[in-house]
Amino acid sequence: MTTLQILSYEPCGKTALCAGIGKKLAGTGKKIAYIRPINITDLKPSDCSDAAFVNEALELGENNEQMCPINISQEELWHSLSEDADNFAGKIKAACQRAAGGADILILESPGSLKHDQVSALACYTINEKMSTRVIMLVCYSAELKDPGILQAAAKLGDRLIGIVINEVPESKLSKVQAEYTEYFKSKGINVLGVLPESRALLGVSVAEIAAAVGGVIISSKDKSNDLVENFMLGAMTPDLVREYYASKKNKAVITRTERPDMQLAALDTSTKCLIVSGTRPHSTVMVKAEDKKVPVMLVDKDIPDIVLGIEKAIEGARFQNLGKLQAISAILDSRFDYKVLNAALGLK
Repeated sequence: MTTLQILSYEPCGKTALCAGIGKKLAGTGKKIAYIRPINITDLKPSDCSDAAFVNEALELGENNEQMCPINISQEELWHSLSEDADNFAGKIKAACQRAAGGADILILESPGSLKHDQVSALACYTINEKMSTRVIMLVCYSAELKDPGILQAAAKLGDRLIGIVINEVPESKLSKVQAEYTEYFKSKGINVLGVLPESRALLGVSVAEIAAAVGGVIISSKDKSNDLVENFMLGAMTPDLVREYYASKKNKAVITRTERPDMQLAALDTSTKCLIVSGTRPHSTVMVKAEDKKVPVMLVDKDIPDIVLGIEKAIEGARFQNLGKLQAISAILDSRFDYKVLNAALGLK
């Protein structure tokens, strides 16, 4: 069995990368296992629901507690790593062996990130050293991609580093980053396995997540509650301009007041995932059209500014717990990730 450790230099979508790579390797007939061995309980979010989602999405059929076995505070983790590293590493190895079973590849998601979290960084390096893992390091796109810290982290990982993935690159910057930074890191002895674009789908939130955040009640097409919303628009235009306005954004939620059926009907003529209505139930004409289009209508007993604040909180707390997001990352990796290099590094044919 080979262990593929995925860690991040900054928080940037580790779980998505684990799930996307796991899905691809499983599709080639390899038996895949997954573990998030250390869950730091005083970091936010601190639960293991992402690990449970990966378990479900990859159809691993494992016990969720087995996939997220060590729940520990930062202080306790620091003590374990600095004063009793060998014993703690033994616990991690045992947990990984239980999770792996007879798998060909164990995908290990590291805790935290390297740049600003010394405790998580020590945990990542300890796992790498004690378990001889192969490593992919996730790097967030920024103007500081030549950060010396990335090179220092790569040097610490040494030959066990397969390469880095540069994530969340704006579409307008993709060609430049692909050309300039692939060559730059290559000159430093580091493979760039992928340059991944920003994805509205991966940043989106589901209709159900929005409802929970704003205290909304979904009154139609509840079976579409897991659909992803990628954009948000307000219904406050004049009727002669509104259709062109709504057509400018896809997969959106439109926020309107009850007394604007014209805005609601116009939204339903475009790519709309949800109508969010401030006030009472919309006019029957709107409801009939929403049912016909299978667009959820959400009632919220709040003013529009409060609804917008709730949506902002939902976006900030968005998780990778949606099959639409798995489909999105899988498609991105298929076109922009070097599986040939990964397979060679893992000894796969």
